[in-house]
Amino acid sequence: MKNQDAAAKPAEKLNYGRTFLIGFGFMGCMALWSVYNSYVPVILRGKLTGVFAGDGAFATYLHGHTWLAWLTVPLVVNAIMTIDNIFGVIFQPHFGKKSDHTHTKMGKRMPYILVFLPLCALAFCFIPVAATVRAVGLSILLMMSVIICFNFMMSTWRSPVVSLMPDFTPSNLQSDANAVINIMGGVGQMVGFVVGVIASTFMGILGFTQMSEALKADHNELGQIVDDAGNLVLNAAGEPQYINYTPVFVVTAVISVLCLVVLTIFYVRNKKYDLSADVGFEQGNDEEKKKEKIKIKNLPISKAEKRSLLIMLAALFLINNATEAIVPNFTNFADDTLHVPAIYSTLMMAVFAVSLAAFGIPAGAMGRKLGRKKTIMIGLAGIVAMFAVYLTVSQILPTKDDGSVNTFTWVILWIALIVGGAAVGCININTLPLVLAIGGREYVGTFTGYYYTATMSASVTGPILCGLVIGLFKEDYNYMFLFCAIMFALGLAVISQVRHGEVSKEDEAWLKEAVDNAD
Repeated sequence: MKNQDAAAKPAEKLNYGRTFLIGFGFMGCMALWSVYNSYVPVILRGKLTGVFAGDGAFATYLHGHTWLAWLTVPLVVNAIMTIDNIFGVIFQPHFGKKSDHTHTKMGKRMPYILVFLPLCALAFCFIPVAATVRAVGLSILLMMSVIICFNFMMSTWRSPVVSLMPDFTPSNLQSDANAVINIMGGVGQMVGFVVGVIASTFMGILGFTQMSEALKADHNELGQIVDDAGNLVLNAAGEPQYINYTPVFVVTAVISVLCLVVLTIFYVRNKKYDLSADVGFEQGNDEEKKKEKIKIKNLPISKAEKRSLLIMLAALFLINNATEAIVPNFTNFADDTLHVPAIYSTLMMAVFAVSLAAFGIPAGAMGRKLGRKKTIMIGLAGIVAMFAVYLTVSQILPTKDDGSVNTFTWVILWIALIVGGAAVGCININTLPLVLAIGGREYVGTFTGYYYTATMSASVTGPILCGLVIGLFKEDYNYMFLFCAIMFALGLAVISQVRHGEVSKEDEAWLKEAVDNAD
């Protein structure tokens, strides 16, 4: 650390241009994830519904064994969508550490990014292609093979691409640099939300009118296109037409590769500024991390503080079970309940994301002024109230003739998305600082590890539990809101028992730096 700081002394201000260019790697990563989490659940639902509800051997077996009633399409889809989180826990730390000890002419991180990002983009394109195979069993087998390959390859370069910013940024400037990187990640996420409309428009310009119109069309659970009356739209051969999402995935893959091109050009021209070649810094960092690995029972803090830590980690687990359940289910919810195609429902997710991002700074200010625990509780109470109101209204008020929700329910949903985004901002911005403040300046690394253990565990259990709930309620995706409201409410009840974690104004500086470095 000392060597890095010494090398950085001449640079008093952050080079925003350089940091912005570094962020293109993270932008490409987030664009891929945004599309993956939005469209893959819709594709999987269509394929699996054909297996579960058809007349094949598997469906016959399920119908003959009532004890398997819990095994539903939403549960299986959500379980598959946790593969990325499982791989992230297993492989990302490994390749992140491996990149620390890699030495090439292209530095430590770039070899992983240069090799695996293009392969990742290629595998990404084949996910919807595999879904077009008519033999359902073979199609699902191919899809799962490609999905597993894609998730593994994402795990190989995600940590290295995130590590590029610290490699090029002195420690005293990493807080500001992290804000720039997060903005670029947000841009990538937004690109993923709007890329469906872009792909549809692009296909229309190129003359692929049928494919363009199909992306905009309403469809049933099997992915078959239906008209306004709900009747199947048939092709020239008299067969049902299916939506092909390949253009959306291809356009996203191209964008991610273009991000790689920008990043590579930047690195070639700026590798002289790479500070990660400083062996002393690397070894010092490793020794520091080894010292930070301490069990909770051995921490030199009071019993009351340990109790607050354990309660806070339990609350984090409950809260993140809810937040992690929303993403893989929203497009299917919009399609099933609102009759909104995936390329447009992602725009609704963009509204939620914008609300969350816009409320980031106010949420941080609220945390410092009102207290972080109180701000988190306000956020939790707000989102529980909005989700409960939406669920109540959607179940009481009648639907339209086509089965979609009425206008008043739509209004409540939009309010819930906007308020929910702001509420999640109050929660997300303040949970990590609260955890780190319990441990204090000396144990930032240890408590960061506790925080991510709780949140990553929830990223695996949340979607699965939510899928189970949706399946038990006859695959009504409105009950995603019931699951999330219950988890948020439990998190609210648990976090109310936390008695530590607020810091004085004097401690805000180190806490802000610790949070920025941990993100």
